[in-house]
Amino acid sequence: MDLRLLRYFLAVCEAGTLHGAAAVVHVAQPSLSRQIRRLEQDLGFELFDRSARGLALTAAGRRFRPVAEDLVGRATQAGATAAAIARGTTSNLTVVTAPTTATDIVAPFIVHSGLGGVIGNVVEAMPEHVYAAVASGRADFAVGTRIPPAEFRTEVLGHAFLWAQMRRDHPLAERETVGIAELVEQPLIVMSRAHGVRQMFDSAAARAGLRFTASLETESPPLAQALAAAGRGICILSDDPRFDLTTTPIDTASGPLVITLFGVWDTMHYASAQIEQCLDDMRRFLADTYPPIPG
Repeated sequence: MDLRLLRYFLAVCEAGTLHGAAAVVHVAQPSLSRQIRRLEQDLGFELFDRSARGLALTAAGRRFRPVAEDLVGRATQAGATAAAIARGTTSNLTVVTAPTTATDIVAPFIVHSGLGGVIGNVVEAMPEHVYAAVASGRADFAVGTRIPPAEFRTEVLGHAFLWAQMRRDHPLAERETVGIAELVEQPLIVMSRAHGVRQMFDSAAARAGLRFTASLETESPPLAQALAAAGRGICILSDDPRFDLTTTPIDTASGPLVITLFGVWDTMHYASAQIEQCLDDMRRFLADTYPPIPG
C-alpha cells in the first residue's frame, strides 16, 4: 500500500476539501484528485461521497480512516526509530501524557535529567487517549492516569493528590486535610465533567452519599486557580498551585483522594531498556519531589 496516497487521503480528511489538502501536501488539486481516485481503485471502494456541497467520507471511508492513521503513524515512527538507531542514540524519545502531567511532572523531570535525559518531545492528549498514542506509534512511551492496557509493560511511578486549593487566608487553609463532607459545603470551583479530576471528585462525593452544586465550572485549570485566588471559592485540581494558593489533600472514608501515575511502554520497543530506566528515574524524582501519601 502506497503510504504517500494514505497521507493524501488523511490530508483531505483533515482539510475537508481537495483545495485545502492540496495546499498542505503541495500537490496541484487535479493531481491530488487523481491520486485519491487511484487509492480508491486500489482499495476497491469509494472513500468520499462527491457532491456539489463538497466531499464527505463514506461509511467505508470512516471505517478506513483509523487504519490509514495507524499505518502512517507507524511508518513515521519507523523512520524516527531507524534514524535513532543509525545515530546510536535514544536522546529524543517521545512521551505522551495529559497536559497537567506534562506541565507539573514531565517538564520538571526533563530539567532534572539534564544533558543525560532521553526525553526529546512530549505529546499531550486527554487521559483516555494517552495509551492509544503509544499503540499507534505516535509516542515511545506514556505517563498516564488510567488503568493501562494489559498488552503493555506497566510501572507505577507514584501518586498525586487531588487538592483543595484556596487562598492562604481561607479558614480551611491551615488544615492538614479537609474532609469531603465539609468541603462540599464550601463554594467550589470545579472543572467540567469531561475532566478526570471532576469525575474523580464526583465519584468520591457519590460514594459518601453527598451532593453539591458547583459555584463555578471551567475548562481551564489556570482559570480555576485564578478564580480561587480572587476569593471566589475553593478549586479542586491535581495541578501544582499557582497565584500563591495553598493546597490541602481531600480526605474520604477510604483515605485521601489520590491519582496513580503509570509509566507504560511496549517491551518490543527498540529502546525498551532506556525507557524502563527513564521511568525508574522519574519514579525516584517523584518520590523526592512530592510528599508521601499519609497513612
